[in-house]
Amino acid sequence: MRLAVLAMAGMLLSGHPLSAQDGSVLFGREKAGEAALMGIMYDLKQTQRGEPTPINEKDYAMIVSNFVARGFDESVLNRFYRVSKPRHATQLFVPLIGAGAAPKAFGAEKTVKPSRWVIHYKGQVAPPEDGTYRFWGYGDDVLVVAVNGKIVLNGSRFALTGTSWKSSERGGLPAGNRNLVAGTWVSLKASDPVDLDIIVGEQPGGEFCAFLLVEKEGQIYERKGDYPVLPIFQVAPFDTPSHVEKSAPFSTGFPIWRCLQ
Repeated sequence: MRLAVLAMAGMLLSGHPLSAQDGSVLFGREKAGEAALMGIMYDLKQTQRGEPTPINEKDYAMIVSNFVARGFDESVLNRFYRVSKPRHATQLFVPLIGAGAAPKAFGAEKTVKPSRWVIHYKGQVAPPEDGTYRFWGYGDDVLVVAVNGKIVLNGSRFALTGTSWKSSERGGLPAGNRNLVAGTWVSLKASDPVDLDIIVGEQPGGEFCAFLLVEKEGQIYERKGDYPVLPIFQVAPFDTPSHVEKSAPFSTGFPIWRCLQ
């Protein structure tokens, strides 16, 4: 079933379908054909030279928390193994899949085992129009979002001490193996790009998922129970299948965001 999920979710922006064994597009493309968020993968189990580090669950949480607390300061991660080739993502919407899909997407399945890794996505973005927005998201194990260095969402399943941020909402629609978390409202202008930082990660191995959607205040959305069905946060069109097992519901037909190259 996991391969079927990858096959359904894997559609290249050019419209060419991926094979069931190739889920790389879920983490971004190898080449930036258009403006996109750049994603860098780090393996906390290795040094820059590929030597093993004694990183356990507690250490992993401390390192990720420190990275977040210091405003996504890359110097926190630079002592660990950095995969040489980045990915370029126009959205972050990964159904529940094996954690090995991420190293494979970065071409590092032979050097990075599917545990205790993180990916830092970053870029400058602007909304399609002026307004007040908030992100909704969830990540197993880690998903944290910052705008201009300030945490606006912690949708991590894994406990982090690097932020005291808490959602003002009680849960959200199902996503993967839990529920979406509502972020903080932020006033933004279409003419004024902001720095966007996102970190996702996997601690023990096993399964991974990550979802990031966006809501505009005052916009009318379809609802399921108490919660809106929101569009995926996107900076370029992406034909995401709407019926994928262990994914998250989302709406379509809303304008996408702008990303600076």
